[in-house]
Amino acid sequence: MQQLKTSLPYWVGTAQEPLPNDSQCNICGYFDIEHPDFRRIMLSRDSTGRQLLMARCKCSQQEDQLQRNDQFRRDQAGLPRAGEPRTFESFLPLPGTSEMVSAALQFASRQGPRMLVLVGRTGTGKSHLLEAIGRRALSQGHSTRYDLTPTFLDRLRHTYDSHVDGRADGYQDVYDLLEWYNTRDTLIIDDIGMEQTTPWVREKLCNLIQERHNRGGWLALATNLSRSAMAERFGDRIASRIFAENPQLPEVEVVVNAAEDYRA
Repeated sequence: MQQLKTSLPYWVGTAQEPLPNDSQCNICGYFDIEHPDFRRIMLSRDSTGRQLLMARCKCSQQEDQLQRNDQFRRDQAGLPRAGEPRTFESFLPLPGTSEMVSAALQFASRQGPRMLVLVGRTGTGKSHLLEAIGRRALSQGHSTRYDLTPTFLDRLRHTYDSHVDGRADGYQDVYDLLEWYNTRDTLIIDDIGMEQTTPWVREKLCNLIQERHNRGGWLALATNLSRSAMAERFGDRIASRIFAENPQLPEVEVVVNAAEDYRA
């Protein structure tokens, strides 16, 4: 068994009961502190438990940290928590949805254009597939963020009027928050067109989309608006970026979903 003086502070007396061999990690030299004999011996030597915690296997600590990081990544994804998770497997196909499903699966597999736009009337499965994309990205280990457009814009607005210790909502300003969004590997913005349109809204949405183009991140969008309605409401800049139709610039895939409302 590895000498304690090489793996722990050398405070163990030689006359004391030896620590069990099967409690020591062969990789890091520290110990499984849940081992019943090891735990009993250590607590008999130091009832405060401090030395017990010092002896904890470093490999398990690293595993715990990886688990915490993974949970943090999932918490930050913003995916809906109410009801059953919406996945590709739980999607109910209807006439008119096949092209949309194929495009979403291709996007989730990291194939094809890095920007996917799902267009169609309310209740045709767009949000279900966006959530499925987000959950698939998480399962693949990617950083992900899902937001309804009004939620995304409200977070941006909040940076202007919520200040804590000189900072705005945990970020220095709106640009720091946009930077956080743009560093997500997979960004999903649902229901573009629900929000009230202002010059500020047009600017922020346009900047977000353009920055994703520039950085090459994965971006999935959904809207009820046609290209002409998008241009009328938001202007040609956003409509041009979302409904890119030039075959020489194949970085965007637009799928128009002709399915009927699931809720009808």
